[in-house]
Order: sequence, then structure tokens, then C-alpha cells
Amino acid sequence: MSGPDTADHVSVHLTSCGHDDATAVFEALESAFPSGSKVRAVDTGAGAPTVWSTVVDARTRVAPGTTVPSPLGGAVTVDLFGAADPVRQVREELAAAFGVEDHGTVPGEHELETRLVLTAHPDHAPS
Repeated sequence: MSGPDTADHVSVHLTSCGHDDATAVFEALESAFPSGSKVRAVDTGAGAPTVWSTVVDARTRVAPGTTVPSPLGGAVTVDLFGAADPVRQVREELAAAFGVEDHGTVPGEHELETRLVLTAHPDHAPS
């Protein structure tokens, strides 16, 4: 686990997705938190999944809930690491852009880890 830089930063890790879905998630986060964070892709080895990661600065959040729903080609697993309030803010913005299933939260002494599975937002579901 790679922790956030400060109490206002949330480390975001995506797995179980390809480049296009990772791009959709990171574009949604960038529109909600325009901090210009770098996105990294880590190839974990032959046959293993790629992990996409970035750090979101919750202090840069624009008007809450204005994130536009984005299409996804499939489900994306997201792990959020950080202090409770910034993680909650990131989760809210992801929920504005995608369908969100909570898959558990593990509290720590100074931060928490939350696992989500993102799917296509109901407004973008195929008809």
C-alpha cells in the first residue's frame, strides 16, 4: 500500500480494467479534483493485472456532485487510501460518475482503506 502525501491526499489504485476504463475514471476524478496529479500504470508481471494509480488532492475539489457520468466498458475495482473525509469526498465524486458497489472499508489509526467496484452509471447503461 502506498500512503497519501498529506491528510488531504487520497491514493487511488485501479485494477481489473484496461486503459480506456482507467482513463474514464481518472478523467472523472480530474474534473472533480483538478490537481494535475500524474497517473501511473504498473505492470505487475506476465499474466498479472496492471495497477493504475494516482493521488487526488481533496483540497482542489470543485463544486461537489458536478462530475458528469462517464461510460465504462466493464467493472473496475478501486482501492482508496487516505483520511476518512478526503476518502468520502472521492467516493462521492466517483458515485456521481459511475455506479458504485461498496466492498468494504478497513479503518486504520490515521487513515482508512476502502474498496469499491465501479460500473456504468445508470444514466449510461445500455438500453
